[in-house]
Amino acid sequence: MKKTIKLVLLMLSISTSAFSQSGNMLETKAENFDFPEGKVDFLTYKGRKSMKISNSGQVIIKDLNFKDGTIEFDAETILPGFAQGVYFHRKDNNEQEMVYLRVTKIGDTLANEAIQYTPYFDGVNMWDMYPQYQAPAPLKKEDWNHIKLVISGKQMKVFVNDTPVLYIPKLEGRETEGSIAFEGASYISNIEIKPGETEGLSPLEGADLTQHESNYIRNWAMTASSLLPQGTEPTTLLSVPKNDAFIEKIQAERYGLVNLTRRFGRNEQRKIAWLKTTITAKERIKTNLQLGFSDEIWVYLNDQITYTDKNIFRQNMKKYPNGRISVQNGITELELKQGVNELMIGISNDFYGWGLIARLENMEGISGIEAYSAPKTMNVENADQFVGEYVLEGYDSYKLMVAQNAGELTVQLPNQQEIIPLSYLGNNSFNVGLGIVLEFSPDRKKVMIKENGFENEFVKIN
Repeated sequence: MKKTIKLVLLMLSISTSAFSQSGNMLETKAENFDFPEGKVDFLTYKGRKSMKISNSGQVIIKDLNFKDGTIEFDAETILPGFAQGVYFHRKDNNEQEMVYLRVTKIGDTLANEAIQYTPYFDGVNMWDMYPQYQAPAPLKKEDWNHIKLVISGKQMKVFVNDTPVLYIPKLEGRETEGSIAFEGASYISNIEIKPGETEGLSPLEGADLTQHESNYIRNWAMTASSLLPQGTEPTTLLSVPKNDAFIEKIQAERYGLVNLTRRFGRNEQRKIAWLKTTITAKERIKTNLQLGFSDEIWVYLNDQITYTDKNIFRQNMKKYPNGRISVQNGITELELKQGVNELMIGISNDFYGWGLIARLENMEGISGIEAYSAPKTMNVENADQFVGEYVLEGYDSYKLMVAQNAGELTVQLPNQQEIIPLSYLGNNSFNVGLGIVLEFSPDRKKVMIKENGFENEFVKIN
């Protein structure tokens, strides 16, 4: 018991020694912070004890683990610059949350991106995935700006110069406690930390009004992520995944966002993941599919590509709103058949956040939306009867080759170099992909290729 009491007293002395006699005001002196050498000066500025931060690296408050409460400080940005920010719930540079001011928007009281909240996942700043968490702010140039964060459980309110500017109904970070740090060219003074003082803000997650809409596609099956070489497009039979590649399920988060960065982490190279869902229609109907995506998208409906586009910020191929994800990024018309329709979407990324938002504009005539489930694998009986070389009647040079390798049947289509694995559908039929089906008649030594409404019959020659 005595050891426990001594340990508690030691922790209290560590956590409070950096603060002034008031108990909340952090003394602005070098020994209270960790920072890159030569990047911070401690001085008197405009009559205040302050620290002057350069643009390089975080300035971390020592020996402080912050969970809930209030963070207050005064900041004057140093022009020219990009941003001045405060981090909280900071585990390390990879996992943390941040509120930051965009310096270029100071003085513009209508600029929606003047202040923003964002989480970090695996070192990725998710600014482009959460445009709803930015707002105008009454920022003053060449003067002190008072910043105040009130954090309570899942929620946060942010004030600038005593004006409420941001309400975050759900903090998106993976950590619920951690250190506090500052970054960005600025003068900082009057740092005040009030643990536990949440001003009556509820710790419970706030409402997501998009949950009231059935239009958002929220349930998907998903493949693993894989490399997608620069300059290539996933529009060939080998680049589009087979049914059994959809190995897990993923659900959309708030605002209908399928957050692939949260699932896969940082992409150092261009990667792609595929999502698949089923839409059941009572009859043949048309409806628009509204899409938010980062960075590139390929949409297939019932094995037919219907839409492709790019939302690439750094190549100036960005969509409204300024490269951030939004259902306003793109739109395509879906012609749904009666019954079950398969919607498959490929998303690639190599820059900041990675994700998808998909929303059906009109729900009339739609009876169900469910994550895709691959059909059970069927065993092929007497597979040897399908193996051989086939030619199109009247065109001997137009050949189709079916082979067997390690128990798997493959096909080489006419005038194609690729060897494509076949998926057995039963009744001597196989799926090739992208709407191509092979229907064999072994007794007649023939195979019919059906491709998107077209049919061609091939005869077996050996």
